[in-house]
Amino acid sequence: MKKHFFTAAAFFMAAYVFAYNPPVGGQTLFNLSSPTQLASASSCAGGGIFMPGADSIAFNPALPALEQRIQLDAAFSALISTNSDDDRSFNAAFQTGILIPTKRFVASGILNGVFCKSIDLWLGNTLNFRAGLSKEVSEKLSVGANINAGVLWGAGSDWSLGLDAGFLYRLGQLGFFRDFRIGAAALNLGKYYSGEELLPIDAEHTADDFPSLVTIRGGIGALLFETEQFKGGFSFDIATPAFQNVIFDMGLQFAFKDMLYLSVAESIDVMEIKNEHYNLMPAISLGVKFDLNARGNEYLKSRSWDSNEMLASLAWQQKYEHIQAISGGARLYLGQTDTQPPVIQLWNGAED
Repeated sequence: MKKHFFTAAAFFMAAYVFAYNPPVGGQTLFNLSSPTQLASASSCAGGGIFMPGADSIAFNPALPALEQRIQLDAAFSALISTNSDDDRSFNAAFQTGILIPTKRFVASGILNGVFCKSIDLWLGNTLNFRAGLSKEVSEKLSVGANINAGVLWGAGSDWSLGLDAGFLYRLGQLGFFRDFRIGAAALNLGKYYSGEELLPIDAEHTADDFPSLVTIRGGIGALLFETEQFKGGFSFDIATPAFQNVIFDMGLQFAFKDMLYLSVAESIDVMEIKNEHYNLMPAISLGVKFDLNARGNEYLKSRSWDSNEMLASLAWQQKYEHIQAISGGARLYLGQTDTQPPVIQLWNGAED
């Protein structure tokens, strides 16, 4: 019995190992729907300039652990095909998310939808939900975990259910790097979509599951320079979907007075390039952060939400030669970050 069991197990493992053939773009469902992710290099270390949001849990569920403010997030992307042979020139994606800090942990949730049936990017219709908890274990170490679920239709029908887990370690100053961070995550631990009716990477075989089961992602991020007016940083990630492919994600981020932001990101999927699905154009994003004040509203004032911030972003990337991805979104930060340490007074100075 043991011999038969191990023989069967080896057969299924071998079949899985040689079955890697996800649809084109199938590893990037969460990149398409938000300008902050399209041009953040999908960093599991929080990017060059550390600005995690609810959507960061798609790449490392530990990233929001240090956030102090409630965040509300919404974004929309137009995926426009310029291929004259394409029957569906307009496709779309959207995202909405929320991040809520509590005394014990930070809770995050995102809903992502991708509706794309282009010749060059055939992903069907999907709704994908992720909910996660993250916690600061120490001054340097944060950990987090997600549960995720989704549905696929329009190219067959299927469902997904899985888990993610990750950590972030902050080294601080390392040589000339500032705020040097190391992040790693194990993603897609569960059951994911069957893509047999979609456009596969290797056209000689039918498309396989996506996103790929057991995707390990690791990366670094750090500030390269920081002055009163300017700061800039970089990030670099390596992902290994199903241990059968390698994806490199690299990004540069710059900020002026913590108000104007510029991001440039590049992603290289080795298996897609090998099968001539080129996607080498970098993504570019511009963002503006501004204050939103509502000092006359007593309800908001009672919750310290009378002085808020909003980050509005716009991003562009050409994908797979004929797809123009244009994404816009806004992130609302409720309240202000607490930068003052508590004052502890042991006595009032009066003599007994």
